[in-house]
Amino acid sequence: MKEITMRVKGVSPDGKKAVEFESELIGREFIDRMVNFDLSEDDIRKRIDRLAVSADVKSLLYSLAKASIAIGAQVVRIGRKVIDYVCMLVKEFPKVTFFALLGAIAGFLVATIPILGVVLGPIVTPIAIAVGAAFGVLEDIRDQALKRKITEFHAQFAPLA
Repeated sequence: MKEITMRVKGVSPDGKKAVEFESELIGREFIDRMVNFDLSEDDIRKRIDRLAVSADVKSLLYSLAKASIAIGAQVVRIGRKVIDYVCMLVKEFPKVTFFALLGAIAGFLVATIPILGVVLGPIVTPIAIAVGAAFGVLEDIRDQALKRKITEFHAQFAPLA
């Protein structure tokens, strides 16, 4: 089936940048996938509220959840789709989350060492989080499920590339 050409419009959350293009790769099936969510709006709000992060980070996540694009006449909440997918990954692949948090805690502990922590904290913390997340990914990828899910998610967004 030949897809019709769809006009895609997006505006940055601050309204300063806009992008617009036409694509023949976007069809009804893509739009249907993008407008169906696993979690309700309330579930996403509750998950963000429960995060042990600063109010600024929560505000950024709320802004991301509101990010949308227009495909033809259909508004697609693309940011919410990304957050919905991340929440699903955390649920299905807890090792990544656990080891990334473990790395964050290790980095925090290094940062709290007097004098040395001031110097090493900003360097060690991101590295510890990355190493922890990488270790968690390796643990979850051993059964290839995480890799398949990420590949599937990436393929869903291919028409926008």
